[in-house]
Amino acid sequence: MPLVVALLAFALFLSTLQWDINGSSLPYATDVGELQNALPRWGTIHFTGYPVYMVSGSAFVTSLRWLGIPPAAGASLLSAVWGAVAIALLARLGMELGAPVELAGPAALLAAVSTATLIDASLAEIHTMTMALTAASLLLAIRFGRSGKRRDFLWLVLVYTQGLAHQRALLFMAPGLLILCGHRWRVAWKNALPAIGLAVLAPLAYLYLPLREWMGADWTFGQTGTWRGFWAMFLDTKAERIIAVPTNLGELTMRLRTTADLLHEDLPLPMIALGLVGTLAPWTRGKRRLAWGIAATALAYLALCLVIWEGRVSDALLAAKLPVTHLACVGLGLLLASVSQKRVALRLLSAALLTIALILLVPSHRSTTLEITRDPSARHTIELVEEVANPEEPTTFMALWGNDYWALAYAQAFEGRLSGLDLVDHNAHFEAIIARGDRLLTLQRTLYALPPDWWETRLGPLHLTSVAPEIVALSAEPLLRPEDVPAVLRFDLGNGFALLAAQATQSTSSHLHVTAYWQATEHPAADYAVAAHLLAQHPPQGPGDILAQADTRHPVYGWYPSSQWQAGEIVRDDLILAIPAGANPAAVRLGMYRQTEDGSFENSPWFVIQSEEWE
Repeated sequence: MPLVVALLAFALFLSTLQWDINGSSLPYATDVGELQNALPRWGTIHFTGYPVYMVSGSAFVTSLRWLGIPPAAGASLLSAVWGAVAIALLARLGMELGAPVELAGPAALLAAVSTATLIDASLAEIHTMTMALTAASLLLAIRFGRSGKRRDFLWLVLVYTQGLAHQRALLFMAPGLLILCGHRWRVAWKNALPAIGLAVLAPLAYLYLPLREWMGADWTFGQTGTWRGFWAMFLDTKAERIIAVPTNLGELTMRLRTTADLLHEDLPLPMIALGLVGTLAPWTRGKRRLAWGIAATALAYLALCLVIWEGRVSDALLAAKLPVTHLACVGLGLLLASVSQKRVALRLLSAALLTIALILLVPSHRSTTLEITRDPSARHTIELVEEVANPEEPTTFMALWGNDYWALAYAQAFEGRLSGLDLVDHNAHFEAIIARGDRLLTLQRTLYALPPDWWETRLGPLHLTSVAPEIVALSAEPLLRPEDVPAVLRFDLGNGFALLAAQATQSTSSHLHVTAYWQATEHPAADYAVAAHLLAQHPPQGPGDILAQADTRHPVYGWYPSSQWQAGEIVRDDLILAIPAGANPAAVRLGMYRQTEDGSFENSPWFVIQSEEWE
């Protein structure tokens, strides 16, 4: 039965698998892009490094690449395999605790269709491996508690210490393990030396981190080549950053409500509650120790959910709730087994109800998962940047460490795209980049995290211009020359600015791309906003004739106040106008405006591009 359960779970995970580079910014996908880049490079990742996962995962992804499977898909398949193993172990755990196979199997599959498990098994994350190690540790503790054999004890030590080194949160299951097998302490004492030897293997795996750095791996985290950096990585549990004990009743109530909501996203809350009660079901069959051990483990992780808090729902909190959901599913099988006992018909009815429940949950949970695993944002970012990647023009592109950087790095390393582009993060020496003559570009949304004053501390007085939709160039000097402007028309706006050129291109059936080149004809005395209007007719007869607007408070996506321009400076703007469905636009008008001291608006003359002039 566990093998059948594993195959069914794996088939489910394949149906939602993330085959491409991650684009989602939701908490479930926080580190996915980093892993998709690190695993095929045999690299290392953020605290605490997860060396066993990285070694085994790198070997797995590399093997799949030999078969033609891209690294992003291979990293997701790794999670799906570990997820299938975890679900099989849950089925076995239910059987060990007394649930018949026809209830233990569907109960484990119910865990597979829970939202968090389905997501974590569909994208590159460490959590399915953690859950497999958690279930394996519980199984081995039950076996050792039952047999008292030296072999079972040493297997438990090996698996649990590897799990603890992999994910420190497994410390919270220690009380449950002690309840399950603590009465065998004499066997443990007699075999303390070999147990210590096995336990030491777990931290030794961390030597992989400096080893890869010394070997020159091109994707490493921290400074593990130094002892200080190594110990910082090894000892960092992130506890001081994510653990915050509630300080009052109101905060505790809020945490309880948040945890309940998160569990309800996995499975209906009444089902979770009944399952947690069901973990005590073995008590009625004389297995008090087993009941207390499993219940204590579930409650320990439930308590962990209440103290993990970063001011938001984080990936750490989403991971902490996984054992609660998984053990609740096991408990649900145990509760139904206890209710039906030897009545075969009632047991089969219970199995059918479990199966119907999981079938009913699949569509909505698959939909939620696919919103994450099919998010096209990364592909959109790669396509945007590819427009400005010119091998003949030295270009440095700064992307924030996270989804943007990971998507671009993946495209460069594994897809042969973005050639000629030097990709850097925020730690680069930007003054040196400008000094060597490179264009320095970034996504305009980067400026929300690193605003203009951050750049000014590195470059001095800052000059900006758009170079393509959503892409900004940065420099300490004005960036555009008159020869950079196509088809100069020079339309005087009457406010110290001129429109040197304007072009409208219908990039898709629903979007119009407008490019404008502004010039300060004198040193600007005021800030002007940019106005771009899509018109049903020209001139418009009323507000209803303005089909869409792409106004910005300042030019260059709102980031470059016109009062900061030099006299004669040329700045490009790229504006996107959404074309309403069924609309037949007649023209686009461009201009500038400002709000005067009395609150009224002062508009420049309008420059109009008729629809027949669009490209």
